[in-house]
Amino acid sequence: MLFRDRVDAGEKLAEKLEAFKGRQDVILFAIPRGGVVVAKVIADRLKIPLDIVLAKKIGAPFNREFAIAAVDINGDVVLNNEYVEYFFMRDEYIEHQKKRLLESLKDQLIEYRGSIEYKSLENKVAIIVDDGIATGATTKACIRFLLKLNPKKIYVATPVIAPSTLKELKKECDGIFYIVSSEPFWAVGQFYVDFSQVSEEDIKKLLS
Repeated sequence: MLFRDRVDAGEKLAEKLEAFKGRQDVILFAIPRGGVVVAKVIADRLKIPLDIVLAKKIGAPFNREFAIAAVDINGDVVLNNEYVEYFFMRDEYIEHQKKRLLESLKDQLIEYRGSIEYKSLENKVAIIVDDGIATGATTKACIRFLLKLNPKKIYVATPVIAPSTLKELKKECDGIFYIVSSEPFWAVGQFYVDFSQVSEEDIKKLLS
């Protein structure tokens, strides 16, 4: 299946989440950038509050887009152990990248939501939304960050997810809502006709 764009993907994903419509105990947490477009469609269709959650991927030295780990706002790092071992990643490299990314993480969160502080999610259901999940490092970091806020349930919702990552992420949360998970899987963008970059201005507009 090909999605026309992120709006089309959001509309299709909203159908999978219909059971949550209008529930006061549910919060969507979009992962910027592309996840905000998808999540905004879902939030509007299902009348669910929208927030964001942010983690930064630590890319491999030969390809910064290939996530070998991710860091959250607290500085906690989630490793993609399979890739860390395969590419012989040194601890010093990951630590250096973590320090480099932390400041931009805080700056982005303040820019997007005005604060780096999150309220307790006690008695709340959190649904993390992204436009697609490849290695899953960033999503895993976001799950573990929100788990510390004590939600009663935590789910992931995404239009497309790599099959191997789907299996791995199921161990991390209460369930995953998705539309496509198939091989061959090279990149999230292969499942979209229009996968153009989402700008900072777009995100601010969607969240305002």
